[in-house]
Amino acid sequence: MSVFDRKKPRVKPQLTLRIFLWGLVDVVGMLLVSLGAVHFVYGPGRIFARFPGSTAEAVVVLAVGGGIMLWAAGNILREMMKQPHLGDYGNDDAR
Repeated sequence: MSVFDRKKPRVKPQLTLRIFLWGLVDVVGMLLVSLGAVHFVYGPGRIFARFPGSTAEAVVVLAVGGGIMLWAAGNILREMMKQPHLGDYGNDDAR
């Protein structure tokens, strides 16, 4: 068996409570982006009768939702990077 034939085992991150909660925050951001986008595509009052009521509100909701999504995604990645790896993958020396 050659050194090149060995496959490294796949590392899967563990779902922690903090990652789950940041995922919920991400879902809130997706909901806000969707509400703002629906206002532009279908007009006001398509999902909720009075929200967003104007184009300015739709722009703000879209921007805030996008910001929340980016913030939550960054925190999810940060929480995943805190997890220890299952093995020493940086050492490729064949000793």
